Amino acid sequence: MWRVKNDDPERGAVAPMTAILLVALLGMTAFAVDVAMMYSEHAQLQNGADSSAIGIAQACAKSAGSADCSAPMSAATSLAGLNALDGVSNAPVATVNLGTGTVNVTTQSRNTSGDNHFSLVFARALGIETANIQASAQAKFGGFSASETIPLTFSQCEADPTFFKGLQFFPVHGTKLADDPEYACPHKSSSGFELPGGFGWLSHSEPCNVDVAISDPWVESNEGGDFDKSCAAFFASWETKLKAGKSVEVLVPIFDTYCPVKKGSGTDPCKGAPKGKFFKIEAFAQISLRGWHLIGGGPSYMTSEAAALRTSLGLKNSDTGLFGTFIKKVSLTEAATLGGPTTYGALGVQLTE
Repeated sequence: MWRVKNDDPERGAVAPMTAILLVALLGMTAFAVDVAMMYSEHAQLQNGADSSAIGIAQACAKSAGSADCSAPMSAATSLAGLNALDGVSNAPVATVNLGTGTVNVTTQSRNTSGDNHFSLVFARALGIETANIQASAQAKFGGFSASETIPLTFSQCEADPTFFKGLQFFPVHGTKLADDPEYACPHKSSSGFELPGGFGWLSHSEPCNVDVAISDPWVESNEGGDFDKSCAAFFASWETKLKAGKSVEVLVPIFDTYCPVKKGSGTDPCKGAPKGKFFKIEAFAQISLRGWHLIGGGPSYMTSEAAALRTSLGLKNSDTGLFGTFIKKVSLTEAATLGGPTTYGALGVQLTE
C-alpha cells in the first residue's frame, strides 16, 4: 500500500513560539502596568511635596517660631501622607531658610510596612521588586509685597480720608479733579503753612521706580503734568498681566509736605528741605491696579469694572488718575524690606520650583 506523504516540517512550531512570545508579552505588560503605577506614585509625591512646601512656608510667614516652621520634618511627612492614596509617604528632606525665606521639601515613596521604596507588581517576574521614587518642591514666603513702586504721589490729607477698601478712582495730585470737594483737602501743614498743589510725578534715577531713603525721605518733583515716558513699558506690562487675569500690585508714595510753601506762620516745615520743589514722602499706599487714564502722552486702560466706575463717576477725559483697590498703607521701614520674611498684614507664599 502506498501512503501519500504529507508531512509538514514546520508543523508544531506554534507552541514553542507562543511560549517565547508570551514571556515577552508578559514582560511588556509588566513594564506598562508598573510604569503607569510609578507615574501615579510620582504625581502623588509631587502633590505632597508642593503642599508640604506651601504649608510650611505659610506657617513660617505667620510665625518663624511655629512648630511647623521650626521643626518642618513632621509637617512635611504628615502633609505628604495626606496627598498619597495609601495615606503614607516619606519626607527625607524638609528644610527652612529664614534668611532667604525659602522652604525645600523632598518626598519619597513609603509602603504601609514603613519601607522607603515603591513595591512593583508584575516586574517581580523579571527580578525587579522595588523602585526609589522621589519628588521635590521649593516655596518662598514673606510679606505680601507690591511688585513696583510707581513715581506718582498723593497727598496724605487726600489719602487718609478717601483711600478706602474697594474699587475706587485716585485722581493725580495737582489736577483739577483733585481739588474737587469729593477729593480735596486743605493743603496746609500742621504749622499752618499752605502747601502749593504741585504735580504728582516724581523725579527718579531708575525707569519708573522711585527710591525713598528712610533717613532722608525728600523726593524732587518732576515738573509738568505730562506722563512720565520711562513708565510706558511698565504700564504696557501691567496691561498684559491684567488682560491675562493676573493681579498687579503697586506702591504709590504718599507725601505729608510739599516745598516750598506759599505762606503761613509758625515753624516752616520746609526749613530743612532741599532747595527746589520737593515732596516729603511719609508712607506708601499699596494698591491693586485695575486701570488708569493718564493724558499728556500717557496710556489709558481699564478693566470692565474700572470702566463701569469711570462711567458711574461721570469722569471726563481731562480727569486723570488710577483705578484700583486700596489694600493698606505701608511705612517707609516696611517698604525697605518688603518681600522679606516679615508680614505686612497679608501673606505672600508661592511655589518657585
